[in-house]
Formats: sequence, C-alpha cells, structure tokens
Amino acid sequence: MKLSLDTYSICQTMGLDHLLQVLTSNGFAAVEFRCEAGQAHGVELEAGPARRRELRHRIEQAGLRVSVLSTGQRFESPDPQVRALAIERSKRFVELADDMGATGIRVFGNDFPPDVPREEVVRYVGESLRQIGEFAEGSEVNVLLEMHGQFYYWEYALGAVQIADHPHVALNYNSDPRDLVDGSVRFVMSKVGDRLRHVHLHDLAEDFPYVELFRELKARGYDRYLSLELSYSGGDPDNIIRLSAALYRALMAQVG
Repeated sequence: MKLSLDTYSICQTMGLDHLLQVLTSNGFAAVEFRCEAGQAHGVELEAGPARRRELRHRIEQAGLRVSVLSTGQRFESPDPQVRALAIERSKRFVELADDMGATGIRVFGNDFPPDVPREEVVRYVGESLRQIGEFAEGSEVNVLLEMHGQFYYWEYALGAVQIADHPHVALNYNSDPRDLVDGSVRFVMSKVGDRLRHVHLHDLAEDFPYVELFRELKARGYDRYLSLELSYSGGDPDNIIRLSAALYRALMAQVG
C-alpha cells in the first residue's frame, strides 16, 4: 500500500512546485489531482500534449507518480443525453490519465433522482461505466466509481460495477463512517474488498477504524494507493499535511 495525497481543498491554491516539495518532504509516493475545480496545479483537460509531457516529467523527476485524476463526472441523470456528455468527457479524462501515467479516474454515481426506481439508476450508471471501461482498454487506466453520496451504500456501488462487468471498472472506497457495522469495516470489506482499486482516507484523527481497514486491505493483497483527502478550514496546510503523513505512518506501524 502506498500513500497518495488528494489535492482536494487543502492544496487547491498550491502551484505544482510547492505541491511536489510538500509531497517529497513528507514521504508520499503519489498525488491525486482534483480536476474541474480550478485548482492551481494545472492538470486539466485543457493542457495540450506538450504541457502534459512537461507536467508528467516534473512529477516523475520528483520521484512521484500520479495515482488518480478525481473528476466530477456523474451518471445518475435519467436523461440519456446528459449521461452521454458525461461519458464523453470521462473518456477525455481517460486520455489525460494515460498521458499522465495515472492508474485511474474517479467518477460518481452519486445520488438517486426522485421518481426513478433505484435499480434503474444503478443499471444505467453501470452501463455508463462499461462504456468508459471499454474506451480505457489498452491502457492501465481504471474507471473508479467512488462510494459517495447515496452510492456510499455498498450494494448500490457494487451493483453498478457488477453491471459494468468490465476489467477496467472498479470501486473507490471512501472511508465513510456510514459503512461501519458495529464499529467495524469488516462486513463492508467482505462485500467490496475484492473490487477496490483506490481508497480515500480522511482526517486520520477521526473515530474511524483505520488500522482495521489497513489490516483488511492487506489481507486481501491490496497494493494500490491510499489517498489522503484532507478538508481545509484554516491553518498552515504544509503542517497539516506533515502531521497527517506522520499519523498515517504511526497507524500503519500497528498493522503488523
């Protein structure tokens, strides 16, 4: 398991040089870029081929990888034309991820529209994922459905991935307290653990069983990225990241 940092809100104003310095000085293996949010890093669809090569070179020269590109693309709309636009934009992100050497793109099912049966939404979210997965064939890019919004519930998220039924489609676990059964992640991991190809961590000081999560992932042979998605409400972001990385290492030391 390798530590990544999601630029999310804590790094939104960091230029690439500053971001890379923070990552390398705190033992991160990779960075997850939040896209479509006007962040300062510049990893966006609008970056042309030369700019993409430059960005990737600078990241790799720092000894880092791009773990995932976090998009805001969602597929819960009952309107096929809206979904088609999201699918096509997601395909462009697959191309960007491939150019950047990233392992995946994050997308959403997210919420259930009113007056649409939930099983129908799960079906067409899964069908949307399949189309993007088919486009990703021949690359190392995974299409990662985040367990987020109303799709936090494992049965909906897993159902969509099963409907997609494609080797490039998998789950992004979100370390949501709503997943816990009797305070444990074990039940949800027994359902989705084999479908995970990316994991989001949050405030590691929160009352969430991270050590148990790490043990469950290790037992399943998970060797991909754990990406810190830190909210930011003030203070020195560099110091918050430093302390979070140190806490991660302390928790991981308990895994055995």
